[in-house]
Amino acid sequence: MEQLVKFIQKTNQLASILEAGLPNEGREDYIQSIHDLLGEREQILKSLPDLSNKLDENVKQQLVNLEKNIYGIMLEQQNMIKKDLQVLQLKKKKNNEYAEPYENVSIDGMFLDKKK
Repeated sequence: MEQLVKFIQKTNQLASILEAGLPNEGREDYIQSIHDLLGEREQILKSLPDLSNKLDENVKQQLVNLEKNIYGIMLEQQNMIKKDLQVLQLKKKKNNEYAEPYENVSIDGMFLDKKK
């Protein structure tokens, strides 16, 4: 039961960090702390015996709801990070096009006249 209490504490700690939101500054530290907590939870979970018969339904439901909440928040934050990366790549591409505007010019010498 001591391991279960540790697991619940780590899960609550993870949920509180995730609910605080994704910071604009220091994202690497934030992601590293989440990764560390997930690793600690995994180690505790591996050492837990099969308690499915010993736990009451209220505790089981609380853990399931907490896991769903954590999963949803993590997916949301993952999508935010992906979106930020796409915006950053687009900015980098546009900045490069602005710095070197004739880099991608066709070499075939074709000229299109707009007059009829």
